[in-house]
Amino acid sequence: TAAFTEGLLYDDGYLYESTGGYGTSELRQVELENGTVLKRIQLSETYFGEGLSKVDGSLVQLTWTNGLGFIYDKENFAALSNFTYPTEGWGLTYDGNRLIMSDGSSNLYFLDPATHQRVGQVSVKYGNASVTNINELEYVSGDVYANIWMTQQIIIINPQTGEVKSWIDLT
Repeated sequence: TAAFTEGLLYDDGYLYESTGGYGTSELRQVELENGTVLKRIQLSETYFGEGLSKVDGSLVQLTWTNGLGFIYDKENFAALSNFTYPTEGWGLTYDGNRLIMSDGSSNLYFLDPATHQRVGQVSVKYGNASVTNINELEYVSGDVYANIWMTQQIIIINPQTGEVKSWIDLT
């Protein structure tokens, strides 16, 4: 309960979690049934951990305002490399071909999973209105699910067009 969960994914029977907070950000492997942290690596106190995604055998973690992403070996959390991006880092997911990233704006950015360079972007809209505060992302059956920061809403986005297909109200 002390963790500020920013990025979360389920894989091979475990939760993988990116937590936020300056001086408290971590990457963790967590046992789903009881919340026991099995593995962790703490980020430097200058980084605020954010979105998290799995690409093949690696975990990719964003930082909020540093414009820096980290790549770790999924099995032992060994640091493999890092990359930069020109926006804030909020949410991250993988569609099998591209990483999809949010930065709190109305945009989704597409990154090449090998080079981590931007290869495209789309503006998210509901009708004619831009949707902002797009936060953590999940890729499910061809759609991107995104929570809207500071609300109890999740939107379902067509990643090709940016169109919001549906809203989920969690109140």
